[in-house]
Amino acid sequence: MSSAGGADAIRLSPDDNVATVLRAVSAGERLRVRCAGNATEVEARDAIPLCHKVSLGPIEAGGAVVKYGQKIGEAIQPITTGRHVHVHNMRSARARVVP
Repeated sequence: MSSAGGADAIRLSPDDNVATVLRAVSAGERLRVRCAGNATEVEARDAIPLCHKVSLGPIEAGGAVVKYGQKIGEAIQPITTGRHVHVHNMRSARARVVP
């Protein structure tokens, strides 16, 4: 079931490669992802807790994780589309300088 505005997740900038889920989701669910007036879909490959990130496309190891249109960290392993993106597969740029 979709959350407010018919979205299951929100992409904050068109440049983002992750979206934030607006509810807990189960692996295999099709998620409606909204960004401004546009919507797309992605299949969740993992269970993803409320307010965590889902990958909108593949991110290679060492690749930038982009949210708010800004690099917020980097993948520490390859992340495929629909995967849960969190501390188990990314290193945060928070409190450190990321080139």
